Amino acid sequence: MYKDIDGTITLTVNDWLAAGLTENQFKNDSKRRQLDIFRRGIYGNTLIDVKSIKRPDRLMKLEKAYGRLNEKAVKSIFHVEIDTAARDYFIKYRKLDTTPLDPKNIEKYTNRASIFNAIKTGLNKQIAQRAKSGKRINKGTFWKLATDWYMNQMITYPTTPISNERALKRAFEQYQIDGYYSIIHKNEGNDAARKVSVSIERLLLALWRTNDKPFVNEVHEQYLQFVIGIRELYDKKTGEVFRPSDFRHKGRAMEISVATVWNYLKDVVNETSIYTDRNGNFDYVNKRRPKQHRKLGQYSLSKISMDDVAMSRKSIRGWVYKYITVDVVSSYWFRPAYVVGKPSHDTVIESFRNMFIELQELGLPMPGELEVEHHLMKDMGWLGDVFPFVRFAKSSTDKRAEHKIKELKYGAAKKAGHTRGRWYAKHEAWRAVRNKVSGDYVDPLYQPQTIVADDLADIDKHNNNLHPLQKTYPGMTRKQVFLSQINPNLKAIEPWHLYKFIGNSTDTSIYNNDYCPVNQEEFELTNFDSLSRLKPNNKQVTAYWLPEADGSILKVYLYQGDTYIGEGLNRSQFDYNENTIERTEEDSDAMLHQDKRLTKYDKFINVKRQEIPNIGSMSAEISADIESIEVEIVENAQPKGYESDDDYETIDWAAKALKSL
Repeated sequence: MYKDIDGTITLTVNDWLAAGLTENQFKNDSKRRQLDIFRRGIYGNTLIDVKSIKRPDRLMKLEKAYGRLNEKAVKSIFHVEIDTAARDYFIKYRKLDTTPLDPKNIEKYTNRASIFNAIKTGLNKQIAQRAKSGKRINKGTFWKLATDWYMNQMITYPTTPISNERALKRAFEQYQIDGYYSIIHKNEGNDAARKVSVSIERLLLALWRTNDKPFVNEVHEQYLQFVIGIRELYDKKTGEVFRPSDFRHKGRAMEISVATVWNYLKDVVNETSIYTDRNGNFDYVNKRRPKQHRKLGQYSLSKISMDDVAMSRKSIRGWVYKYITVDVVSSYWFRPAYVVGKPSHDTVIESFRNMFIELQELGLPMPGELEVEHHLMKDMGWLGDVFPFVRFAKSSTDKRAEHKIKELKYGAAKKAGHTRGRWYAKHEAWRAVRNKVSGDYVDPLYQPQTIVADDLADIDKHNNNLHPLQKTYPGMTRKQVFLSQINPNLKAIEPWHLYKFIGNSTDTSIYNNDYCPVNQEEFELTNFDSLSRLKPNNKQVTAYWLPEADGSILKVYLYQGDTYIGEGLNRSQFDYNENTIERTEEDSDAMLHQDKRLTKYDKFINVKRQEIPNIGSMSAEISADIESIEVEIVENAQPKGYESDDDYETIDWAAKALKSL
């Protein structure tokens, strides 16, 4: 039958076939432009412009079936224009579960809003036209016409069909009140739209998160056992027992399949939320938790990173570990601390000592930031007192030391044949060869000294290889970058402060206001003002020190409790030959040093003595008669070489030493 669509008389291909014409006739006429297609559709709903049909035999059959087309076509009062504001609203809309609408629903809702807008415009036009002639609109006729027009729009603007006039009127009136929101289906995102309710979903996740790591089918089985009442579940925190009736629908156990359980358990958010309980925090942080993105700094020693490493080759005494310190920017490795077995607190201290001794030998400042892990470092509260910044890495991949370990292991160490990969490594080149002896897999064993020596050689080669960022540091090795790119804002190392935390300690005493014995050697005070910092009648001190590369001790730092007293130098370096004829230039310099030191000591004490007044005292009772007492004083010659107090005050030991040369 004919249809008036926006002023154009049309009929569908189905109507064409119902009139006795064939599909081939339609295709041939369309191909030869003997008819025009008004709008294409599916399932025979393509619309043909009746007035465009040119072949008389086709028109005769159509007129015989549907009547003559003599009347003038009436222009439709409805015209659809896509409501872009509606589309924007539905795109931004979020359901109760915070998810957006489905794209298909967005298109359907937008089309319905656009059609409702066209109905509103048509209704206003109809009312205005009727009002001109003093008549009222026939609502029944209008909604019948609007319903037929609404259903005809399903081809061009697919949306939810409404074939009932009253239902269309109700939906349109609700649209006038609530706007775009009235079009959205009320089950979008709420629990009624779910096959599995929120409470059941949480129960499934609770069953899946247990430490025994059940399979999905086991979770499904336990759920069914619970809802039918043969398994009891309770909350470990509160002790509350779950009631199966709370998880039933209309008194009936909700039947779900294993596939449905799998879909909910494998939901990205659900699986992530219980990943820690099933696999531990380590795997969660490394595999599920987002990572931070950083860029490399500009200066060396701005940041150093530390970590423990298990050597890939096994020794005859067990696995060898090392605790490393590496500069982040240059990838320069300091000498590690090695130990057979797990690293301990002492291993970490030794690693610190190796780094600071090397920095002092090179004359380099204190690093700006220390990056460490909580393991073995969490109890070292002094780190914040020594380093300007201390950062505890949240995961292994977050530590720069992990990246530098990989550089060495699969770089210099692998090229030298000093590393073994894991037998389970994914890449074939990193996989170790497994040797099977008498049915058991056996790893080759090495001497610990061999493993350490090879590792030190690999570190030296690594440090002297070209820096990987050759565009930034052309032709420079890692060590050259380390030494030439020192951060200019770093402060010098204060050994007296540092050694209290990382140095060896020896309880000793200051003897003769001069020296203190440490490790069977004597260390003289470098400054006699140190004596003023001692507690009254207490010369007990603690000496902190670190040995040199050859094992000798050149300097110690003295503390009394938390009070820094001063430093002491090994006095053996200032010994000189007592035989004048055998003295060398070094002996003369040493003697001069000692004489100058004595002069400083005398001056220090004399200044203090001069501040003390000389006071005489006598009894008031005998003062009146003292002039009447006659005393005979006999003077004799003084002995030669007699030493008086004046000599103590006037001898210049430095001048005397120079004169004796």
